[in-house]
Amino acid sequence: MDSDVDCGETISNFSESSMDYEETEEYIVERILDRRRYMGQIQYLVKWLDYSDEDNTWESAADLDCHSLVNSFESQISLKRGQDLNNQYESKAKRLKIDPCLVVDSPFNHGFTAQEILKGSKNNGEISFLIRFCHLDQPQVVPSGIAYVEIPQMVLKFYENHCDFHDISNRNNYIS
Repeated sequence: MDSDVDCGETISNFSESSMDYEETEEYIVERILDRRRYMGQIQYLVKWLDYSDEDNTWESAADLDCHSLVNSFESQISLKRGQDLNNQYESKAKRLKIDPCLVVDSPFNHGFTAQEILKGSKNNGEISFLIRFCHLDQPQVVPSGIAYVEIPQMVLKFYENHCDFHDISNRNNYIS
């Protein structure tokens, strides 16, 4: 977690007197400790600067104004999720006695983002792509049907870079 206080998320207590609101106390986020979904909204467990752990509170994401702390926390969650998935792939591959990158379980189902298609292959008429994902150590084999749906532009770019096209300046090279 990022313990630098680089944003001043402020929540104030207000006292009401004839429709005027008066700020009485200011709270500054020290760090984000956890995340949950509560009543359909994302909430973060907040550690407040100069307060003990007993004073930590769950705050709605919409009420927080410390984007760098939230982004840092979300990145750490994503990285941990990636490490957990890597461990699942490795244990599954050990059980099957195969290379971990050959275990087919789409990382798209776990919220991972494709970084690059490394190569394509055809086995028994089925095309698959070896894809590198952000926050995963091993590239993953993904069936083409999944890749076409999840990353169509990346698949198209891969084909453009790897297909052998003829020079159109010579009319004899047109495919008919």
